[in-house]
Amino acid sequence: MLDRDNLGELFGKVGVGNQTMLGIMGNNRDVSVGEIFMIYSQRDGHERVFFFRVLGLENYLRQVDDMARVAGTLMVEGDSYLSGIERNMLLSVNGRMLGYAEQRGDEWRFMSPRRLPDHLADVYRPIRGKSDEEVCRMLCTQTDGNVYVGDLQVGETTLDVPVMIPSKFLPMHVGIFGSTGAGKSNLMMVLIKSIIDSNLDYLHSPDDEDKRISAFCIDPHDEFAKGVDKYGIQSVIEAMDDGTRKKVINDFYYLTTHKKATPREIKRYTKEIRILWEEIRPRDLYSIMEFTPQMSSFIDSQFNLHRERWVKEILDMEKDPDGTPSGTLNAVQRRLRFLERSPIFIESGLSVLGEIFEAMESGRILVVNTSLMSDMEQFLLTTIVTRTLSDMRRALKSSGNLGDFERQGNMRLPQPFFTKVKTQAKAFYGKGGVGDESEVRDPRALPVILVTVEEAPSILNPELMRGRSVFKDISRQGRKFNMGLLVVSQQVSVLDNVILSQMNTEINLRLGNEREIRACIENASVNISGFENEFRVMSRGEAILTASYREMPLPVKIPLFDTVFERDRDRYKGKGAKKSEKRVL
Repeated sequence: MLDRDNLGELFGKVGVGNQTMLGIMGNNRDVSVGEIFMIYSQRDGHERVFFFRVLGLENYLRQVDDMARVAGTLMVEGDSYLSGIERNMLLSVNGRMLGYAEQRGDEWRFMSPRRLPDHLADVYRPIRGKSDEEVCRMLCTQTDGNVYVGDLQVGETTLDVPVMIPSKFLPMHVGIFGSTGAGKSNLMMVLIKSIIDSNLDYLHSPDDEDKRISAFCIDPHDEFAKGVDKYGIQSVIEAMDDGTRKKVINDFYYLTTHKKATPREIKRYTKEIRILWEEIRPRDLYSIMEFTPQMSSFIDSQFNLHRERWVKEILDMEKDPDGTPSGTLNAVQRRLRFLERSPIFIESGLSVLGEIFEAMESGRILVVNTSLMSDMEQFLLTTIVTRTLSDMRRALKSSGNLGDFERQGNMRLPQPFFTKVKTQAKAFYGKGGVGDESEVRDPRALPVILVTVEEAPSILNPELMRGRSVFKDISRQGRKFNMGLLVVSQQVSVLDNVILSQMNTEINLRLGNEREIRACIENASVNISGFENEFRVMSRGEAILTASYREMPLPVKIPLFDTVFERDRDRYKGKGAKKSEKRVL
């Protein structure tokens, strides 16, 4: 039998409803929309705890039909009249049934709302410091994982119940949606720190492959490393001892266009972003800007003719080649001219793409400062990195041994790039050796790679997704290669349905208007219809997490990065990959 005292304070009784919506009659307490109540039920000997989310509130006066008449009498007779009716004051609560927890053996299982609680079942209001451990056990299948997002929110407070995402579901893609000021940057910093923590755990439990996560994190405002307030990712790096730091980030974690403009403490772990023209493929451009069929045909013909030199050859042309419609060359050159002006896309020199590949296959995070880039430069950089990593793992997936992999790599990837990384790739991908006959590893045994797509509507819109977009391919097939997209957007309604339909985890913060709220509810992996009012009253850092692999929509409060860093600072010292007490729950 469950100790009901651990559920919290007794609030009221179940009144009417069905397996979807319930009405509860409770004490006249200060309750807010979004609170979660627990309903204890023991029907036919089956002990269950139902979880209920408050969506609406109404004052109720027992045995009174006309509240206006009571209010008028109170105005005339004063507080002496009120003392006689206080015991009849109740609170009528309506909301959605989230599901129920049932203990089977030593484990709790959470089920979708297929049943009803017993007649007049007791309703409990969880209390922080008292109900946390019990709620954590009951919701373990809904909140467990190794990437920390925030704490379970109940109304305007939280329980000490960490909400996590399992890394094995990251290749099923994650969406972060919220308006300006909703807390997206702080959430990204918390996620980056959690990925570092997961990789630290892997160093001490190397048999658990699920803990290794790589992330290519676009930072459009240069906030992640330095931090928004007091601490940033650089604080985490500096808190590590030298040995741990070397294993977690190797020589660098910060990418920027101009290393000289980087703060001194971060400069030690910085690489400049430089990508060679020869590492660009036509489909990279097709993913970020529109081309007419004539222009695409011309580009493809030049690529087939000149291979890695196609960009330079087109920019050096003075007139349309024979058989090319007049004006096609000028139109293509106008679209490519930004490469000549860009400091990060260079005709010759040293490229950082090989080092990015090595970092992503090693289980590391990269923070990419794009604040000094144009939108086109940022989008092309993200596209090239995504396509390169995808093509490497496609070559692996298509191979039986390392000899096959080398042949596949030569076919799929730019020759200078593949020649540079081939030896290192064989070390990552070979099982038991690096010879041509060595068996290759399954991509699912490699680190999960998560690539951030910032300002997503600009490149994930229906127009571009109709073409040969690398993001469309990753959204559909990323799971096979253990690669996922982390889509960050202020809008849901303008994103292409291909991307939205493949997105299996959504972290929905405060949204800007009614259209985006409706789009968010329609796109959610779990039914959250009826949550419209809650989106309207959300504060900064509050979110609703929905996932296709879970039955319950989880209200989450994302703590400030400074708070979680100060809480976990000691875990980075020495052998300090000890899990914090919070994560043990």
